[in-house]
Amino acid sequence: MLNGGKLKFTRVAVFNPKITAERDLIVYNLFMSTTLHLFRLQEIDSRIDMAQRRLDEIQKILNNNAELKRVEAYFENCKASHGISEKVLHKAEGAVKQQRLKIEQTESMLYSGNVKNPKEVQDLQNKSNALKRYLSKLEDIQLEAMLAHDEENETLQSAQTALNKLKAQLIQQNSRLAGEESGLNKEKEGLLKDRAVALPALEDERLKLYNKLRKSKRGIAVALVNDGGCSACGATVTLATQQKARSATGITYCPSCQRILYGK
Repeated sequence: MLNGGKLKFTRVAVFNPKITAERDLIVYNLFMSTTLHLFRLQEIDSRIDMAQRRLDEIQKILNNNAELKRVEAYFENCKASHGISEKVLHKAEGAVKQQRLKIEQTESMLYSGNVKNPKEVQDLQNKSNALKRYLSKLEDIQLEAMLAHDEENETLQSAQTALNKLKAQLIQQNSRLAGEESGLNKEKEGLLKDRAVALPALEDERLKLYNKLRKSKRGIAVALVNDGGCSACGATVTLATQQKARSATGITYCPSCQRILYGK
């Protein structure tokens, strides 16, 4: 166009459906990929949390030796009681042996023929009878000591069996738990690598939001829309909200628990 001998250019907006569609697709993929990445990060973190909880449980079981200490203490008490009963029995056996020796010596003098005096003979006879009566008492004490010692011996053997059984169970349990712990640590190591790969796909602001929700929502920041409801709190989600969770309009939150919703 001429204007006073000069050319004048006018900018005309031209609508290109193809360019507009491509721009809309880029925007759509941006929002969808952000929500998708957040959801995938949530899946990884949830698996890490689950593995860590089990690792903590295993460590607690391995460190908890209260039952072993209790059984060991009972065994030691039984062992001490057994030792006391054994000493009592040995003392009773020694007393009986000593008493029989006295009787043997007295009767040896009585029947040797060396004692001629009737009174001395009668005294030896009375002494022998007295020694035998006391021997009967000592033998009763010995029998009681033997029975008590046998009972303590059975109790000690029972305690020893229980201790050995518990130790064998703990060895088997700890071996199984150690294997499980090793597997969980490997799984956790792989998940942490997956997490490191997933992080660069998220903007800092989105990641801050995600971490904030994780702290305030007991580890679950992103919930899946499942059967018309929030998979985290179970609240029913309207069709409009479900559509938003699947759309490119931005991040959608559960109206009940305020977690980020992801719709497949």
